[in-house]
Amino acid sequence: MIELRDSSGRHWQIAIGASEATCDGESITNEHTFEIDARPNRLWVDGQLAHVIKVKDDWWIHIDGGIHILSIDEQGLSSSGNDDGMTAPMPGKILEILCNVGDEVETGQTLIVMEAMKMEHRIVANGPGTISAIHHDAGEQVDAGATLIDIDDE
Repeated sequence: MIELRDSSGRHWQIAIGASEATCDGESITNEHTFEIDARPNRLWVDGQLAHVIKVKDDWWIHIDGGIHILSIDEQGLSSSGNDDGMTAPMPGKILEILCNVGDEVETGQTLIVMEAMKMEHRIVANGPGTISAIHHDAGEQVDAGATLIDIDDE
């Protein structure tokens, strides 16, 4: 599942190969097909080749003579056992921790930078609150689903 925010501010949840997508919490029929190309920076959309490149936190997609810019919401996942906890979305290495216990954070604030699959991923606060625990240090390897940070709701 990929979470995107388009230039109009709409929040999308799209899964490769799925026949439905979600836009601003509303389920819609996904009329498009997406295929990952074996070569880097290439994606097929409805049978058309698209070239993609990441610029800072945004993805620029060039297709059919136009450029589309998508911002990906890389939010920490809620732990199934603890609604206030944030978990690693995939196995990786903690590169940087950008908060401390006791810090007040806002929704969307970057808390951790991870490296996974040779890419940097930003783990952002999934809601406002206060950091109550940080479970790992920079440089540590973590498994998918490992609890990274606990946030107490405001």
